[in-house]
Amino acid sequence: MYACWSLILLFLYYNIDRWTPLGKWNGEYRWPVHNDQFYLDLAVGAIVLGAIFGFRSNFRVAMILGSALLGLWTYFHLQTWWVSYFRGATSPRAIAFHQQFLEHTQVLPKYGSHFPPDAEHTFIDVFEFPAFVLCLIATVRSFFVGKNDSGKLA
Repeated sequence: MYACWSLILLFLYYNIDRWTPLGKWNGEYRWPVHNDQFYLDLAVGAIVLGAIFGFRSNFRVAMILGSALLGLWTYFHLQTWWVSYFRGATSPRAIAFHQQFLEHTQVLPKYGSHFPPDAEHTFIDVFEFPAFVLCLIATVRSFFVGKNDSGKLA
């Protein structure tokens, strides 16, 4: 059940963040928002929504797929944001990528070539990382917990 709630919080935050003008938080200042990853955001929303229903109904295939996709998301965010923050961005491409977010709201300090994720992406990870861990635990647990008479996992 925690996995389901964590996915609901992720879904709500992600969609509010991506489709609402929040000023320096997400770099959008007016309606309609300019969403340069429109189709990706629709896909992410649909996948998270599908995972919510999959975990709610204990549908193992959806649980496995949801956990795997959250794992990929975690991997890419760790590589894109956190590794370059802790190790420092070294390539001109990585530096240029991170510099485009310096005008956004920041919650972590920048030092040298260590560019923090902006607040928008930091908080996506605040919701995404726990959702991944909770979904992975729920998925693994589903294989070790028997089903009750109603067919639901106990």
